[in-house]
Amino acid sequence: MEYSIVSQEDHDIESTLTQIARWHNLTPKIWLKNYYVTEEAIDETIKKIKITSQSDLFIAVAREADAIIGFLWGNRELDHKNTFMILSLYVENQYRNKGVASSLKTLLEKWCRSNEITTIETTVHYTNKKMIALNQKLGYEAGMVTMRKNL
Repeated sequence: MEYSIVSQEDHDIESTLTQIARWHNLTPKIWLKNYYVTEEAIDETIKKIKITSQSDLFIAVAREADAIIGFLWGNRELDHKNTFMILSLYVENQYRNKGVASSLKTLLEKWCRSNEITTIETTVHYTNKKMIALNQKLGYEAGMVTMRKNL
């Protein structure tokens, strides 16, 4: 397994961003059965990544045999420069429970320390028990619970 931080100058940046945007937009389908993803949503995610300042953006990928098998994407919070928000973390099913997510988060922590970021925040769907357990194992503490009622 190979882990690396993605740069806008990477030779395969377009295909990397497309894969990340696709996975990011498809993830809610795990919890929401009627969730539908459009190509426009994927394009918007790519644009969002591209307009983020390079000094505030962090994308890391895990590769096996040159194929991306997982990624972590997020950015420094604009209002709180010492806080980083994980926007998306995904690992292909067959590579889960093998330390990929932990390794990506460890790489992020190293980057945050070198960029004077002191807090990492993330959101996790309440049914994603494995990610909640992983975050707790890595020292994350639960914060706010968002509740919703559809009418």
